[in-house]
Amino acid sequence: MAQTLEKHHVVWYRSTLFAALLVAMTAFCEPGIFSALNGMGAGGGASPDITNAANAIVFGVLAVASLFTSGVVNRITPKWGLVIGTLDYTPYAAGLYCNDRFGTNWLLLFGSVILGLAAAFLWVSSGAILLGYSEESRKGRAMAFKFGLQSLAGSIGGIISLALNIKKAWRGSISTPTYVVLMVIMSVGWLFALALPTARQIQRVDGRPVHLVKQATFFKEFRVLKSIFTRPAILALIPFWIYGQWNLSYQWQFNFAYFTVRARALNSTLFYLVGLVSALVLGQLLDHTRWSRPARAKIGFLVLVVLVGTGWILGQAVQVHYSNTKPTLDWSSDGYGLGAFLFTLWGFCDPMVSVFNYWLCGCLSNDLNETTMITALINSISCLGSTFAFVVSAVHVDYNWACGINLLLFGISLPGVAWVVFTQIMETTQSTFAKGAGLAVHESENVAPSASANEEKGSRFIVKEIPQ
Repeated sequence: MAQTLEKHHVVWYRSTLFAALLVAMTAFCEPGIFSALNGMGAGGGASPDITNAANAIVFGVLAVASLFTSGVVNRITPKWGLVIGTLDYTPYAAGLYCNDRFGTNWLLLFGSVILGLAAAFLWVSSGAILLGYSEESRKGRAMAFKFGLQSLAGSIGGIISLALNIKKAWRGSISTPTYVVLMVIMSVGWLFALALPTARQIQRVDGRPVHLVKQATFFKEFRVLKSIFTRPAILALIPFWIYGQWNLSYQWQFNFAYFTVRARALNSTLFYLVGLVSALVLGQLLDHTRWSRPARAKIGFLVLVVLVGTGWILGQAVQVHYSNTKPTLDWSSDGYGLGAFLFTLWGFCDPMVSVFNYWLCGCLSNDLNETTMITALINSISCLGSTFAFVVSAVHVDYNWACGINLLLFGISLPGVAWVVFTQIMETTQSTFAKGAGLAVHESENVAPSASANEEKGSRFIVKEIPQ
């Protein structure tokens, strides 16, 4: 039975929803524009080979770096982790431009490494903030803001590309001004991260403070990470995390392989525009107080099973047809509607998978530091899946097989998600998720003093032993 909590007055610019909006704006400027570029197929360029290799590097670096940045973010605070994460997306976009126009590869490959490192900070920090700052009743909307605005960026990128390439009724690369406009948007994301309230400044409607806990040593941060990773609920969700970003490579390849430049831009616009709608709708549903939290988890799960399953079954049928006919479709072509509908359906489903995934993990803990670690695991494992997916594209695996892998991975992930949804989601999370974190340092003026003999008080920190 859920607790009834007294509502407290909250200053709007210290609220969790305002913090979520600022995080969402960083998602708009950085991963959103990254998605806009790639959503137009091959990073907007004429050849997908180098782009697939570059994206494999991005997600490979992100997969490894996420595990290490989780401890760093806990020590420098999620706000400053987010600031770092917004600073280095533009070299990747510049590398795409130079490769497309001049055939140079080094800047794109270098930019991919830099982006992978920056993205690790951005994704770990943003996930920690959205799940660790937010009240239980607002976690769905917080994640919806992020993935909704990320999709909005993709749609705006598609609109810009459509306006600048509307006469290109052939396959090929996008115009130079498209790259310039998108790089300008990427370069301003740090302003929103800088405006983010700190954990100490956040005001929740339930009156509970946000505690930022630093482990006594960096090594003990990894003990917490290991503790969380070995929990049954986390292990059960690993296949779902792998699926969550595996699909990107194939979907972007699909758009590049079968459509003209302007049709790709239109497809990309529709793909991300419907994603904005689906993210906001699912986020609202997951926070709806009419149903209990376990009921909302079950409803969200069933919605995903139906929509995502339909998308990949239809996708497999369409891919077999396209493999036989090998079309190059413009919006004026016969048969364009089927491919555009399929691509748009994928765009509708993908943000719902992300919102549900993070919301489900947010049901497992309300602790800021633990959500940092959970987010790091999600990012690391999801990006590992993306890395292999882009390798699959880079070695030119047949599109029929590439599509079938997505359908297979989604099917394999369902039993684990079902077990978590039907057995592990409670009405409220009463305590922290991980046990045995060891010696921790609480950076909060709101931590209640303890009578323990092991507690040492300072002007800013309280050090206390967490029960083993």
